[in-house]
Amino acid sequence: MHSLTSRGVRVLEDFFPGFVEELSAEGASVVEALSELDIVFFGSRLRRVPLDSVLQVSRPFLEDRLRSKVCALANVTFRQGLEAAEPVAGEGARVTGVRLSRPGVPESGEVLDADLVVDAMGRAGRGATWLTSLGYDKPRERRLGVDVAYASRRFRIAADAVRTDKGVLIGATPARPRGLVLTRQEDDLWVLSQYGFGKHNHPPTAPEEFLLFAKELLPGGAWETLQRAEPVTDVTAFKYPASVRRDFHRLRSLPDGLLSIGDALCSLNPIYGAGMTVAALEAAALRVCLAEGARDLPRRFYKAAARTSYLPWLFSTLADRSLPFVPGTHPVVARTLAGSFQATMRAASADAHVAAAVWNAVSLTGSPAALARPRVVASVLRQWSPRADSRRPVRTPN
Repeated sequence: MHSLTSRGVRVLEDFFPGFVEELSAEGASVVEALSELDIVFFGSRLRRVPLDSVLQVSRPFLEDRLRSKVCALANVTFRQGLEAAEPVAGEGARVTGVRLSRPGVPESGEVLDADLVVDAMGRAGRGATWLTSLGYDKPRERRLGVDVAYASRRFRIAADAVRTDKGVLIGATPARPRGLVLTRQEDDLWVLSQYGFGKHNHPPTAPEEFLLFAKELLPGGAWETLQRAEPVTDVTAFKYPASVRRDFHRLRSLPDGLLSIGDALCSLNPIYGAGMTVAALEAAALRVCLAEGARDLPRRFYKAAARTSYLPWLFSTLADRSLPFVPGTHPVVARTLAGSFQATMRAASADAHVAAAVWNAVSLTGSPAALARPRVVASVLRQWSPRADSRRPVRTPN
């Protein structure tokens, strides 16, 4: 399950006005957070608060429509069946194009001239490697090993068979580093995505075991809904070893004419659902930088992109470090982080202001600074239990 938060939806609407309305007319699921979503973070169910709308669609559905929008632009051409092999540099340390080739056919290479080459090829970081081929330093990489694996299956559920909210999210806890999302997408299709930290918590892919894994976590109504579901795909799995952030913005020297964007800059643990939104925000930042001219474009863009990804990176890595299966964090620090998150979520289960602040921070809709407001801090402190054993199992309420 891939999530485009409310903030990401706003960016797409800004680029393509009316886009969400068109998706909704084609069957996309638009739900209200938090009143139509059942969310349990760190063992506590967030209080139901009417906030903003959330777009719930499958990634193929979203990307197909988005690609059609881009393809319809008069000045856009797609080159199918080619890969970007390497940048081409001219005089004055400037990239002037990219060499294209057909995979497996070395002699098929051609050079595409360009004023700007944008590497959007993902977290493998080929753009960072390209810098070394041009004689520049590679950006520093910040890596946090998380050893997360997730498995997903899509189901069709008739409207009269639904016994749950339009989305259920059960997050991991230190005592139970497993979680899941069951959510409605387009045309009565639902997706169940389950994840776990560490080899012993990775979800199984055998259909029967996959369902049993979910039974341990799902509330009763959601489990009843799943029992009525018709599987429409096999169970598919993916392993995510580490979150990665590349500090392009700290490089002393950069070539003109070449940028990296999206997961090539910052690849976040996918269980927090911020990746597509961060990429959209970086695209919006690039548009602003281009409007300001070509002078020193790479440095200006990388600084803007670093600001965009900093808070999502900080949130996801702190949440990960609170879990015992994520190595590299001192146990005292991990327990302190876990206690802080658990106190915050307990407060969010009782206080609407805290619930709103938590959701806005997680969804990138508002500033995390709202979590530091006196009223929110006071609610959290009332829930703080420094003597509580963060390893104690926390039951998910039904």
